[in-house]
Amino acid sequence: MKPLISTLIFFTCLVAATAQQSFSLDEAIAYGLQNSAEIKLNGLEVEDAEARITEIKATGLPQVNAGIDYNYYFITPQQPVEDFISPAVYGVLVQEFPGQVTPPTGDPEIFEFSFFTNHNLTAKVDASMLLFDGSYLTGLKAARLYRELARKRKGVKEENIKANITKAYMNILIADQNKKTLENNLVSINKSLTEAEAYYENGFIEKLEVTRIQLSKESVETEIEKLYQLIDLSHDLLKFQMSYPLGDKIALTENLDELVALFSTDENYLDAEVDFSNKAQYAEIEMGQELNALNVERLKKGYLPSLRARAGVSEALQRNNLFDSEQAGWLPTLYAGLALNIPITDGKRKKGLIQQAEIEMEKTEIQKQEYERGIRMQVQTNRLQHINAKKTLENTKRILEVNEEIYETAQIKFREGVGSSLEVTQAENSLFDAQAQYINALYQLLITKTDLDIALGEL
Repeated sequence: MKPLISTLIFFTCLVAATAQQSFSLDEAIAYGLQNSAEIKLNGLEVEDAEARITEIKATGLPQVNAGIDYNYYFITPQQPVEDFISPAVYGVLVQEFPGQVTPPTGDPEIFEFSFFTNHNLTAKVDASMLLFDGSYLTGLKAARLYRELARKRKGVKEENIKANITKAYMNILIADQNKKTLENNLVSINKSLTEAEAYYENGFIEKLEVTRIQLSKESVETEIEKLYQLIDLSHDLLKFQMSYPLGDKIALTENLDELVALFSTDENYLDAEVDFSNKAQYAEIEMGQELNALNVERLKKGYLPSLRARAGVSEALQRNNLFDSEQAGWLPTLYAGLALNIPITDGKRKKGLIQQAEIEMEKTEIQKQEYERGIRMQVQTNRLQHINAKKTLENTKRILEVNEEIYETAQIKFREGVGSSLEVTQAENSLFDAQAQYINALYQLLITKTDLDIALGEL
């Protein structure tokens, strides 16, 4: 029985281990890019653009259609025809027998005549091809450019995914570091509480001093419980940003110190100029400008003539009795021709469309200039914030070291009976505040570095 239980425990642990994946920051970003729904949708947009190119190409390729038409006339169409036979006959008779034949007088008689048979069957094949259309090649070029625009949009989405995953990853490390700090504080408080209870039992201190330490312990325990909940939520947020299954567990392989070292900057980086070619959104704006220019060109070429060639072959069977071989058989027809379309006037419709397209070009140029100004301002702001975050981190680190010394001194004095628990509590509160400020400074350092990378297009 014991071997069976051991085997079950082994496989349970194995399943639990395989259900949890571990990720470094780079691995988390790579996973997110591979599984993102936005990236997949963008891939479909690229495929849609490819289909549009195929559609537009087809406009300039030969078009061939075949068909069969059959009509049965219950009543054949009739055509009113003036009697031209009788006057001709009388004319001949008058010439042959002068004075003996009197031609009829009055209006010629009208009678009904049909050129149709009851059965009409036609089989045909028609072909046509565009020989010249000024807007065709421009439209094809615009479609290809639209495909590239769809690909550029992928870069914008990737930038957002990288930024969101990086920040979510950092949130977990910061919360975990905060939890570890509070757990270390709790160990220290429990030690102080044990000592205080012993002093109280021996009559060296009052009950109030023990109560103060007990309240500190309960406060830290409450904060730790909150952090456990925050860490769970932060893991869910990271999984969401990565498009990772929310029901599966996830682990992080990097710690906060490694991430801080990874995000360290030098002075040359802080002085780097903005390279707009690194910005996917900037490339998207530039491609939008090219599309607007092609749209104007396409509309202007709409004033040019277009030429199309066409050809066809058909055979018609017209009989009153469809299966009577004694009647006329299939009658073939073969034709070829050209169709020239010359635009003359459209009520200034194209002119209005061209003006709208030119306005869009001007709007895009203004948007491009504003984007450049905004990015430069964003870089300047994020650079300053990151410099300040580095200074704040150095300052809070020194403050933390001082408060650690003060807290250690207060504990020593309390153990030696020359200090009170109130001094220990005050030093403890100051230490906790210093720890919180230091962790927050670490977080701000990472966030400002991330924002600066985003602004510079380096993420």
